[in-house]
Amino acid sequence: MGFCTVQSPIDGIFVLTMASSDGHQYLTDDAIGDLIASLTAVRDTPGLRGLVTTSRLGSFCDGVDHDAAGQPDEQVAARVGEVVRLLLEMPAPTAAAVNGDATSLGLALALAHDHCVVWEGAAVALPEARRRRPLPGYVAALLRDKVAYARLRKLLMLRAEACTGKELVGTWYSANDPATADREAVAAEACELLEGIEVGSGKNYATARQAMWPESCAAVGMEITRPRRPSSPEQILHISEKEKEKHGASDQYQNKQTKIMKKIMYKTS
Repeated sequence: MGFCTVQSPIDGIFVLTMASSDGHQYLTDDAIGDLIASLTAVRDTPGLRGLVTTSRLGSFCDGVDHDAAGQPDEQVAARVGEVVRLLLEMPAPTAAAVNGDATSLGLALALAHDHCVVWEGAAVALPEARRRRPLPGYVAALLRDKVAYARLRKLLMLRAEACTGKELVGTWYSANDPATADREAVAAEACELLEGIEVGSGKNYATARQAMWPESCAAVGMEITRPRRPSSPEQILHISEKEKEKHGASDQYQNKQTKIMKKIMYKTS
């Protein structure tokens, strides 16, 4: 059995599940190769409407097992960069169903998706600062693109602080609100989220993503293609009525985000 299995529980929406024998979902050489092959196959599937990446019970992904890694850190990081690039090039919406801890390059893997549905008990962290190990440039780029608060970025990357999914609600890009209490339901919620997004052109959608997060794309060697003019959001992405209702109270949602962020900063200061 390989590291990845791919299923399509909803027509056009694929669920890629990572699984390793130790439950850490470490990014070994074989695991990275399996991820690249699986993502490439999904990308090239006709009728693709969305991709959810998740894991079996255990961690979502703990990055690289440095004690067991047989390759230099730079070589492993470059190959994980290929995985990030494939996700940023995916011609359909993507969501990470984070149903366990996401640490080190495993957190970068989650942030490379368009959306993150996070279990409230999942911890996210970048412990490299304490381990005195460097992180590839695309990790910092993803943090800048996806995490709105500069102080939270510093806590994660420079102080190696860990935060739970419940604490992170509203503080990083597309985290669900509220955080999912049922660990078993995370992947299903991610599928439901993508099912509510209708994409007219997968190529145009990927181009819009690249224009939105150019720093992350450039960090993994992508040439950024700017959208043609005129182009309106309606031509690229159509949000279902269900999604509009879900996020309709934007002012109230933003106020809630700000309050939660203040609590996190007070706790860690």
